[in-house]
Amino acid sequence: MEYTKNELKYFAVIILTLGLAFAFNDKSQEFVLANWLLNFVKMLVFVTISVFVHDFAHDLMAKKYGFISEYRIWGIKRFFLRERFPKKVHIFGRDITIHSFPIGIVLCLLVMLLSNGRLFFTAVSSYGLVIKKEHRFGHKIIEVTDFEEAKIALAGPMANILLAIFFKLISPSGMFAELVLINSIMPVFDMLPLLGLDGLKVMIGSTPLYAFSFVFILGTAILLYFLGALPALIMALAMSGVFFLVYLWRTLTK
Repeated sequence: MEYTKNELKYFAVIILTLGLAFAFNDKSQEFVLANWLLNFVKMLVFVTISVFVHDFAHDLMAKKYGFISEYRIWGIKRFFLRERFPKKVHIFGRDITIHSFPIGIVLCLLVMLLSNGRLFFTAVSSYGLVIKKEHRFGHKIIEVTDFEEAKIALAGPMANILLAIFFKLISPSGMFAELVLINSIMPVFDMLPLLGLDGLKVMIGSTPLYAFSFVFILGTAILLYFLGALPALIMALAMSGVFFLVYLWRTLTK
């Protein structure tokens, strides 16, 4: 998987932001700079693994349907109904184009500061699809369909929650507790049905798929905190299955 220069910049900014958020409160009684820096480096490594797996899953599913996914920072084009993006700013003698207001990064840092690192907001990244017509040979529709987009969007959060289950399974003693935490929190926020995030793309493409996957991801994230990997997986599947059946019943009986 190859990244463009812009994607590498976005990747670095997101890694630093999430790494800082998860390392901000190292739960020590006294602040020791050396210990905090060591913890920060560890969180950077864990976040890098998690973000790479998330983006790799998007990219893999996108290529399956003949697209190329572009890694982006989650942002909004209009801010307070006045500021419209993209816009240019002059910093250190250079003109820099800001394509969108990085609402995810701002919220991540704000939640970190207000909670002293005890709470997290991790919806900081997004992706876009580049269509290569030659890659869509054999498809009736050149543009991405809503259901294809839903499956591409779901691949990232699902990869993270499966990674959390894996690390919980191989380290019941809690050796990889931070990796489990990171990969449990990230997909929950990514599945929020907000413009630009994976959750809304899944919901638009298939509401039943969104209902099942969101309950599964949220249930797994919560249960992994209290249970082992396999019990959490089984119970989350049961919960999401029941919720899915109830959803279908209510839909069909309207």
